[in-house]
Amino acid sequence: MSIENSRDNTVPARRAVVFHYSQTGQLTDAVEAFTAPLTAAGWRIRNVAVTPARPYPFPWSVPAFFGVFPACVDEHAEIELATPESEFRAEPGELIVFAYQVWYLAPSVPMRTVLNTHPELFAGREVVSVVACRKMWHSAVLEVDRRLAALGARHLGAVVATDTRPQFITLITTLRWMFGGRRGGRGPLGRAGVDDRELERLRACGRDWAEPGTDSAIVTAPVVYPVAGADLLAGRLFRRWGRVIRAGARRNRALGAVTVGAFVVWLGLSLAIMPLGVLLALPLHRRLDRAIDRALGEVTSLRRPGPLDTAGAETAVTGTAPATEMSSAAVRPGDRLPAYPLRRDTGAEITVGELHETGLLLLCGSEAEPAWRDAVGYARIMDATPLAALTISITPIIAADHLHDPTGAALAGYGLHDGTAVLVRPDGIVAAVLRGSDPHQELICAIDDAATGARQPEGDPR
Repeated sequence: MSIENSRDNTVPARRAVVFHYSQTGQLTDAVEAFTAPLTAAGWRIRNVAVTPARPYPFPWSVPAFFGVFPACVDEHAEIELATPESEFRAEPGELIVFAYQVWYLAPSVPMRTVLNTHPELFAGREVVSVVACRKMWHSAVLEVDRRLAALGARHLGAVVATDTRPQFITLITTLRWMFGGRRGGRGPLGRAGVDDRELERLRACGRDWAEPGTDSAIVTAPVVYPVAGADLLAGRLFRRWGRVIRAGARRNRALGAVTVGAFVVWLGLSLAIMPLGVLLALPLHRRLDRAIDRALGEVTSLRRPGPLDTAGAETAVTGTAPATEMSSAAVRPGDRLPAYPLRRDTGAEITVGELHETGLLLLCGSEAEPAWRDAVGYARIMDATPLAALTISITPIIAADHLHDPTGAALAGYGLHDGTAVLVRPDGIVAAVLRGSDPHQELICAIDDAATGARQPEGDPR
């Protein structure tokens, strides 16, 4: 479906294509609330409904709901889609609105499939996320932000509509809606989901964003810190549970069913003790709030799109390129880290391998050091995996965790330029090359992958 409206034919109209999957219609309402002011401002909006070939049930049955969990937290998951392939295109100058529900603190499987099967849609594009869910959207938005950066897109931010009532009430009403099909509206608990006030807030965000002549970002995803902290922690644990369940299911179906049952028990216990965890974290709330702000970065605000050229298309996205062109680092994941001669603050010559014996090691250049040191601090809060950091610079810096590279050979060989960092395993193998578009989330995910890879049996696919 295409919606076109232009108030002034002499001025090139901005254009956008909306890719969305909405199981209940709630996300569709949110997308319409945000894009209606854009249409009124002259944008030409084209909508593409992403449809699974086998529709997911609604209301959900309990087996179906928990059965979909492993795919929800698998970044490589794909399903068959009924949407014609010809619909998956982005015309020159079209901004992409990527709208998704949150399933198990991750983007819904149909929308994850779009990311995995049509990466060409996003390379060099500006993208806006639109999300409708309970208050726990943070892990999903950060995952999409990281994936878009890897595909060479410029993520302008996330527009998030949530059920704003107390968390324990939204838990009850959401379960009633998901398993009973009753959204409600009467009684003390009220109606489940995003209410009219939230939709009006999205309309206001759309009006402000469509307003020309201002460059300021708009806060479009309010953060509730206790919920955000629980979300980010649970998101990481969900991914680990997903790996365990998928590994069990590969051995036999019975073991897969047992691990799903264990996850359900763990989930129930976690929900029961969550309020106690929040209370115990109160003395650390300032430190945790700062860590959450660093992790979320700029995704909570919507930045302005790039200028239009004379043909009506947006100018090329600067600073981004398809993932295959962005990886200019000399080392790649799986390579053994080369041994370049470096100098310590004492002047003694040494190699990285001689300093690195246990745990993971992050290498970065001096220009990106503040961002990566911040990310290391955040990772130490969120993960118990031993992690050290070394900064390599072409100018000598007197500090124990800095190494001098007088010739620049190590900086070039490791690819430590333009904010890139390299994560190294204890055995000297490169675990990940991190581009630096979202240091906190990239590092956390790389640590997760490195830990899982270390435990993975040889020849056993993940």
